[in-house]
Amino acid sequence: MSVTPGVESMDESEVMNFIKDSKAGVLTLVDSARPYGVPVEHYFDGKSLYFVTSSTMGERKINCIKNNANACYVIYDSRREKPELVSKGILCRSVIIEGQISLVDVKEIDSKELGKFKLQRLKLDVGKIGNWKCPRKTCDWQKQWFKRFPDLVADL
Repeated sequence: MSVTPGVESMDESEVMNFIKDSKAGVLTLVDSARPYGVPVEHYFDGKSLYFVTSSTMGERKINCIKNNANACYVIYDSRREKPELVSKGILCRSVIIEGQISLVDVKEIDSKELGKFKLQRLKLDVGKIGNWKCPRKTCDWQKQWFKRFPDLVADL
């Protein structure tokens, strides 16, 4: 597994902890020639990422994986969603994980709340990890970029 630094980056242990401590991200698959991104929760064992999807309602994800195993998973923190990061000196950071995804197996779950249902387990074998963290020491983080720089959208 290779960790590729960004403009300013986290070291390998920061990246691994960031992945383990994060709960969710966006999984992007290939649907024919189009990208298909979906928010999902993950489990990370230190080598691979695991996801689950409904074995019936997740049919589009399953078909994408059967036809093309290339996948990308993005996890990010933003000071807009988590203002407490600013007090820790973190403005924003992200990890982009590329690899091959596969269908592992289907497990039947018996839940008190939902009854019996089946979940398809998915495994993303990590090939490459890119990461980035904001290098700026100050930032008008409470305003979105298009509010800070209205000229960039004035002619749209």
